[in-house]
Amino acid sequence: MATETSARAGDPTVGKGLPDLEFVVTDAMIDDHFDGLALDRSAFDRGAVPVPAMVAGGADNYHQYSRFQQERGHLWMRQEWELLEPLARGERYLAHARIEDIYRRRDRTVVNTAMTLADANGREVLRSKHHQSFLLDAPVDAVEFRDPAKKEGARKFDVPAGTPIESFDRAVTLEMCGKYFHGSRSYHTDLSASQELGFRDVVVGGRMTMSYVGHLVEQHFGDAWQHGGRLDIKFTNPTWPDDHITVRGVATGPSADDPARDAVFAWIEKDDGTIVLIANASAPRTR
Repeated sequence: MATETSARAGDPTVGKGLPDLEFVVTDAMIDDHFDGLALDRSAFDRGAVPVPAMVAGGADNYHQYSRFQQERGHLWMRQEWELLEPLARGERYLAHARIEDIYRRRDRTVVNTAMTLADANGREVLRSKHHQSFLLDAPVDAVEFRDPAKKEGARKFDVPAGTPIESFDRAVTLEMCGKYFHGSRSYHTDLSASQELGFRDVVVGGRMTMSYVGHLVEQHFGDAWQHGGRLDIKFTNPTWPDDHITVRGVATGPSADDPARDAVFAWIEKDDGTIVLIANASAPRTR
């Protein structure tokens, strides 16, 4: 249910339709994905795997239309994805979006933008919901974060029973952030831009950490991920440049929602145990 906010001109409102945006899967975009995340691209270069599904995150370019004018403390809260078809290199797609909901979560106001991505024939290849949060109640000089050990995003979850899948780790550098976001200036790449929003340091983009989980489950599910994968991510703590993170997952067998789908529970944690995000993923069973 949407909550009422004292929206100013240009602020998001529930039901607001956003402009259709063109999205092209370019070689430069693919290069920045692999290089910015420091991922092995040899299988892709051999033609053994399609365009990584998480490249589609670049289609969600709606921040200027869905943001509040008061941007202080802007952070991602949640991402929901449903993959329908693989992306094609060089293909042109059209993104269509609307503000589906605006709601409160503790001291934050959250905007939920629903988006579909369709190819030139109008066939949908992706559906997503992007929940981004803002501190609207009062201007802040510096965004304060609760002690990660005392919040629900800490390691208070129980890892479900299942088979661990192959994990990997990265030290995320500022240079990687700049490459991943195509050299653009934002609070994900530039210290002064981040400080303008009240953060002490550059905030590693949620799209980057989300893509690490996407890579984990894509490696696990293979082709089934591209043809029906579902991903629900909840972001629990920020990642900063030079944080060392480990991406982990457990294959839990048939999905509780649909026994014809296989499920994975995944998470990202820092060396000190801080949890960056938790995720539930599933894909159609192919065996």
